[in-house]
Amino acid sequence: MPYRNSPIYRGLDRVCRVLTAFSMVMLALMTVLVVGQVIMRNMFDLGLPWADELSRISNVALVFFAVPALMLHNRHIAIDLLYSALRPRGKAILRFANYTLISVFSAIFLFGLYKFLIRAGKFTTPSLNLSNYAVYAPAVIAISLLLAVALYRLITRTEIVPDYESDDGSNAIADAIAQEMSSELSPDPSRGDSEK
Repeated sequence: MPYRNSPIYRGLDRVCRVLTAFSMVMLALMTVLVVGQVIMRNMFDLGLPWADELSRISNVALVFFAVPALMLHNRHIAIDLLYSALRPRGKAILRFANYTLISVFSAIFLFGLYKFLIRAGKFTTPSLNLSNYAVYAPAVIAISLLLAVALYRLITRTEIVPDYESDDGSNAIADAIAQEMSSELSPDPSRGDSEK
């Protein structure tokens, strides 16, 4: 697809891939911390408050870092009953409305986070003594990138075709289901002969 050769798309893709790698690191870190916490509590009767705090921060970072990449590559969970029922013009209008709403949401979220961090940024976490700026940095980075992806899609009007759709807009899964249903409804002459 030609838009994948765009330098803006390649740049967004590169940053999204880095964030996805960070997201996987956060998942691994969170897993190690949670398992370590269980072992320390059950076997040694020892709680590690810093590990609990770091696993919560890792969980938040894991979710936020994955969101922009999912949207850029059209891998997020989507209920597309309405979208698949529309004609090309309706699909274009719905896509435009979606990316506009995502852009507005991202801008409001970033503004709200900015107002929140003006007050909360000077405080630190209880166990790790991390600044709230560091704790909320993944949210700021990810939502900023989500806004960039939404604006890119809005301005360029490009949309990745999902895996189950071909370039001409036909849906292979829906076509297979329709074919299966039609074969069940129509009588098979070969089966009638064999039953006799």
